[in-house]
Amino acid sequence: MTLVTRLLLTCCVLLTTTMAASADENSRQTPATASTDARNAAIQQMGRLGELPGQWRGVLQLRRGSNDGAAAETIDVSWNFTQTTPAVQFRFKPGSRLQQLHLIAPAADSAVLQLRLQEADAERLLTLQPNPVAAEVSEQGNQWTFATPADATTHRRLTLRRLSEIRWTVLLEEQPQTGTGWRRMFEIGMTRAGERLATAGAGQRLCVVTGGKGTIAVQHDGQTWYVCCEGCRQAFNDDPAGILKSYQEQRRKQSDNKSEARQKSAGQ
Repeated sequence: MTLVTRLLLTCCVLLTTTMAASADENSRQTPATASTDARNAAIQQMGRLGELPGQWRGVLQLRRGSNDGAAAETIDVSWNFTQTTPAVQFRFKPGSRLQQLHLIAPAADSAVLQLRLQEADAERLLTLQPNPVAAEVSEQGNQWTFATPADATTHRRLTLRRLSEIRWTVLLEEQPQTGTGWRRMFEIGMTRAGERLATAGAGQRLCVVTGGKGTIAVQHDGQTWYVCCEGCRQAFNDDPAGILKSYQEQRRKQSDNKSEARQKSAGQ
């Protein structure tokens, strides 16, 4: 074997090894993403909680009606479809008492929503609970209460309440180890950024991914569409044709359902 031949063989081996290592590295770096079915199922399971993605102004109060200890917060709420299990994530800035919330869609129809809470340096997992105190409100889909398991060493209860299209509250409570009742820790009142109460719902654009409030413009085939958050923009950019097909099918179904309802109403 000549020197030139040996050099060529060595180069081929090195090139093959480098390409294999690069492919392996890329496969490790590519995150698992939610499938279209998982994404659509999560949107359905979230219900009105899916309205939350977007930018919010917040006021944290230790005691309702008191400015003692109050703090201003900005809240960024976004869908996260980069994991196999979709979630709606909240990020609070400056995060004086609460830093992050993750609303996690159930992996199966029989499961319930879960909420992962990051409070100071502690992270806790809470599960959606029935709310007998405000059952009527809960049935209307305006209030969601999450609580730590009964055997948790530190007990927390978090309630998300929808007051209107542009107003929500986040209430965090604790249960002392020596007592059975719940004690308020703080409440954050949230108002959607850039909105006034008098203009709620006026001329609202819809997110083509989730049906939420569309605030970010995206382009496809020369047309402009809207999404509600960075997570939805990423999902749209990954598969714009598929997203738009699903969105248009959903709009047709809604239109057909409205037509059927009108026909039934007219026939009565």
